[in-house]
Amino acid sequence: MPSLTWDIQKPVREETAPIRGGPSNTPDHNYGALQRPCTVQQEEDRLIGDFYKRHNSVAGDKPADTGDEKLGTFSGVFMPTTLNVLSILMFLRFGFILGQVGILGMFALLVLSYAIDLLTTLSISAIATNGTVRGGGAYYMISRSLGPEFGGAIGVVFFFGQVLNAGLNVAGFCQPILSSFGQNAGGFFPEGYWYEFFYATGVLLFCTSICMFGSGLFSQAGKVLFVILIVATVSVPLSVFFVKPFLVTKLDIWYMGPSWDVFSDNLLPRFTTGAVGSDLPPGQMETFTSLFGVFFPATAGIFAGASMSGDLKRPSYSIPKGTLSGLGLTFILYAATILGMGVAIPRALLYKDISVIETVNLSKWLILFGEMSTSLFSSMVGVIGAAYVLQAIAKDALVPYTSFLASEINGLPIPAVFTTYILTQLTLFFPLNRLATFITMAYLMTFVVTNLACFLLKIASAPNFRPSFKYFSSTTAFLGAVSCIASMFIADGWASIGAIVILAFLFILIHYVSPPKPWGDVSQALLYHQVRKYLLRLRQDHVKFWRPQILLLVDDPRSAWGLIKFCNYLKKGGLYILGHVVITKDFQETFKEVKKQQQSWTKLRDMTGAKAFVQIACSPDVVWGARNVFLGSGLGGMKPNITILGSLRDKSQPLDLHRAQTIDMEALPTDNCRKESNIRVTQWVNIIEDIIAMQGNVAIARGFMGMELPGKNIKTTQKYIDLYPIQMSAQVVDENGTSTMTTNFDTYTLILQMGAILRTVPLWKERYTLRVIVFVEFEDAVEEERERVSTLLDTLRIKAKILVLCLNSGNYAAYECIIKGTSNPAVESKLSEQDWWSELVEARESNKPYAFTRKMEEHKVIAIDHKRRHTFSSLSHLGASFSLRANSISSAGTFDSEGFSDYDENSSVIDDEEDEDEDDTSELEQNTSALHRHNSLFSTSRPLDRVKDKSRDDESSSGRSSPSSSTHHERHNSNKPAFTSQAIPKTKVNDNDDDEGNTVMFEHGDDPAHPNVLSFNDVPARAQHIILNDMMATLSSKEDTVVIFSTLPAPSMGTHRSERESLDFVDSLELWCQDLPPVLLLHCQTMTVTTAL
Repeated sequence: MPSLTWDIQKPVREETAPIRGGPSNTPDHNYGALQRPCTVQQEEDRLIGDFYKRHNSVAGDKPADTGDEKLGTFSGVFMPTTLNVLSILMFLRFGFILGQVGILGMFALLVLSYAIDLLTTLSISAIATNGTVRGGGAYYMISRSLGPEFGGAIGVVFFFGQVLNAGLNVAGFCQPILSSFGQNAGGFFPEGYWYEFFYATGVLLFCTSICMFGSGLFSQAGKVLFVILIVATVSVPLSVFFVKPFLVTKLDIWYMGPSWDVFSDNLLPRFTTGAVGSDLPPGQMETFTSLFGVFFPATAGIFAGASMSGDLKRPSYSIPKGTLSGLGLTFILYAATILGMGVAIPRALLYKDISVIETVNLSKWLILFGEMSTSLFSSMVGVIGAAYVLQAIAKDALVPYTSFLASEINGLPIPAVFTTYILTQLTLFFPLNRLATFITMAYLMTFVVTNLACFLLKIASAPNFRPSFKYFSSTTAFLGAVSCIASMFIADGWASIGAIVILAFLFILIHYVSPPKPWGDVSQALLYHQVRKYLLRLRQDHVKFWRPQILLLVDDPRSAWGLIKFCNYLKKGGLYILGHVVITKDFQETFKEVKKQQQSWTKLRDMTGAKAFVQIACSPDVVWGARNVFLGSGLGGMKPNITILGSLRDKSQPLDLHRAQTIDMEALPTDNCRKESNIRVTQWVNIIEDIIAMQGNVAIARGFMGMELPGKNIKTTQKYIDLYPIQMSAQVVDENGTSTMTTNFDTYTLILQMGAILRTVPLWKERYTLRVIVFVEFEDAVEEERERVSTLLDTLRIKAKILVLCLNSGNYAAYECIIKGTSNPAVESKLSEQDWWSELVEARESNKPYAFTRKMEEHKVIAIDHKRRHTFSSLSHLGASFSLRANSISSAGTFDSEGFSDYDENSSVIDDEEDEDEDDTSELEQNTSALHRHNSLFSTSRPLDRVKDKSRDDESSSGRSSPSSSTHHERHNSNKPAFTSQAIPKTKVNDNDDDEGNTVMFEHGDDPAHPNVLSFNDVPARAQHIILNDMMATLSSKEDTVVIFSTLPAPSMGTHRSERESLDFVDSLELWCQDLPPVLLLHCQTMTVTTAL
């Protein structure tokens, strides 16, 4: 099971204030169930702080860190929203837009814009009422909902949108002033581009100065401007009833007043080119989409109140109520204004007079003051709102080099205000309509993400998302997001693509430069929801989609550092778990140590860069702990399928970690953890047996402590990944007394599979060549073996260099010594304590025959179901005498991709029923001969003729066994051979079974005939391991080979009960692996390859 870090600290005290209205949107809170670290103590401290803040507020005490009184719903949200939505564009561009799209088109734009605003307001209201809202407005709410990447990216976009809005309103302030008091109108203000830029700069400085005096002055100024703007806006539809028809002398066009003819003429769209107020090139017609980009900013100021969240008394209450109220009022005023203008102002006047509202109004001064009030207030809201967003981003340290913007002077974000002023000053160089398009993109992108946040929070079904605002649903949020996206492309397709690209760039930038934040985000809740759902659906993998799912049992991470990183390469996108056992007799007293180690191992995992889970188990002894880790690892269909243990006696030299790594290795997070006592040899063997008994695949790793892993800046000298696939075999006897050999094709193919997987990793593929190395004993089998291995690799689609070695070639000193009797002191010293070796040497010296008698346990009847898929553990429990048989099996046997395949040594498998009687006798004689070769083989310094076996009485008299105890003893006898050097059978592909059956296997064939001399197949496992070590060290040196994969000669069940037999098993592995490159020995009980599509 993936290990999750649970931060258990002190329990929450009883006097802690209850959570009101769901979780807090503070930086400490997480919406999802899979969270970043957030301790109970942190949440407790925050709740207590909020409680006392509320208590002091009720008591009338002003917080010490604020210089002004907080704003209420009317002054803090309703007024800013109303003043910001009633944009300067109403006075400057409504006449132009109405002349192009007509009354119906204008109402279509109005309804579309307000539908988007309403849906987004519902979403922002839901988020705002789900907890405490602090400074930063929409940015704060989005970042605490969707996480720092989305929040920061949209915060930057929204910030620039507000800056552009402020610039638009400042520029809009100057146009009516100059149209009334400019020199061209007979006034005293000089006109021209730079004069207008100078006037706009003065207005911007005035608005910025107001913002620097705090929310008190801002609120008082807002109240005056609010009254002026409402009166000016209401005067537009009222003028229809009080202004009589007159001639507009400067344009020579009559204002007709309300009439049916004017209404009918203005009802439908009529697009033109060159109308006053248009920024399109001459000859290019206006379109509905281009006009939407101009109109939408006039309705997009719904976040003005939310942007003041840092100055509000009760943001969660004020934001929904004030925003919805302001939205309703402005919709009524806009609708009345559009209808009044449409029924009274001729279309010709709409085309030619940009200040037509001022021209036909009851009072020119009233409109002028209205234009000035909305421009000033929207500019102030843009400056202060953008400054608060910028300060919030800087406080969260999402963008580098912005920390100075987080500071305050007398509780005001002065550095952020000054930065906003500079950026707004730059926007004054842009045309008014182009600013409106940019603002539309920025606001719509913010609306998209806001609706998306609400939608995801709702569908994630997080228990703590329960906003007090109930008038929303996942449907409204989804429709809001979709409508905003559609509106973006309606307004300007290319600008929309540009906005999305900018947002994506900011998302990636913040993801890589921002430090981790403990906020939590909705993605965690969504991941939890989806992971749970699909884990329930996930079943045992079909072999076509098999991948390694590794459980690595680790004690000391320093000695296992290379192995931890190597397994991370080996997992091929599969599950990877680091398992560790804490030994304890008292669970309750040790639990703190367990939690400490859980956190330390998680930090270590992050240091290594491994994509792994951490599983810590508590147990009275290491064996039970390993069982618990194995059984408790994974979840649902994601379970480890390979368990890897380090070698018990790994004496490889540790790698210079400072040279191999770019991180500080002086102190690892686990260095302060409690050290466990050394594992005993019987416990280590017991763990291996238990994993096999639980139908698990097991691997033993040796030499990885000194492994040099490939890296981008690390040069390696090795060139090869070497695979030595060696077969395991077992002799069993069925109820009829028939001796049956069972072989494990799965281990053979798993070794090939793992090598192929490792070479798919780019760093390994570009540095190393894959080699498959097999061996036979006699020269005449080399080419046939090469052909058969090549066929198998082609069938499995594995590209590798094939090497076939011949043991009898005279190149391997250990083979020459053990099999042929040549002198080799190094080999002889390793076998000096073995009774069989002493007897063999004595027989050679006296030139007497010697027989290796390996009792086949024929006295024990084992019922074998040939239709059943047998595994190592099942056959072991049946009493099978297992041995590892290198590279091949007798060709009378069939490798079964379902696991162990059985073949009969006293009767053959008949493919053609018609020839059964005819072939039975000859094949029986052939297999009986093979049986004799396995049971009675001997050698001197020269080939000898066949002799009879020693009697069982001689065996009993030697003290090796007795009739009552031979079964148990011989099942664990290390004198049994482990390998065979016979050629593998030909590969057979089953094209008739695509899914569940064996798609690749070995065919039956004839054994090669060789003299009945002592061979590799006959010597005990210890001798075979010495020969293999000599062969591997010759070909796979540490200078050339980075890692070796080979077969694990797994212990027989019950070996751990005897310390001597356990030591024999461990010593035998050490003899095999010493002085070799890193070696991974594998034992498999499941099918991992297939040819099925």
